[in-house]
Amino acid sequence: MVEIVEVIKINNDNSVEVACPATVCKGCSGSMFCNIKGKTFSAKFDKDFEKINIGDKLKIYLPPARTISTSFITLMIPLLMFPIFFMLFPSSKEAYKFLAGISGIIIGFIGVGIYFYFSKSKYYPKVIEKITD
Repeated sequence: MVEIVEVIKINNDNSVEVACPATVCKGCSGSMFCNIKGKTFSAKFDKDFEKINIGDKLKIYLPPARTISTSFITLMIPLLMFPIFFMLFPSSKEAYKFLAGISGIIIGFIGVGIYFYFSKSKYYPKVIEKITD
């Protein structure tokens, strides 16, 4: 998936903070459900990429496999933790088993958050082109 973004900040680690330009949202049919409006995110570029300045428009590539795997990890790991924690208390009351399952979901989300905190650069979109007006 290729998206057009605008550079907000240039980082020292060959990455840039980008945001979707407001003009893109006007023609988008999914703008009502969008959770990206007003948010920034990071994108990586190669060391030999041409000079990037704040305000430049870039094309970034979001690999569909990584996008799907990110969603899968974020949602399925906590969901799979529920039955695991639920079964840890086989002879307890149902209320305790349910609370254990809910705590498994919470621990799953915390674990996923820690995983993405330390491996977030692996999931960054890649800058493929600088758009010149």
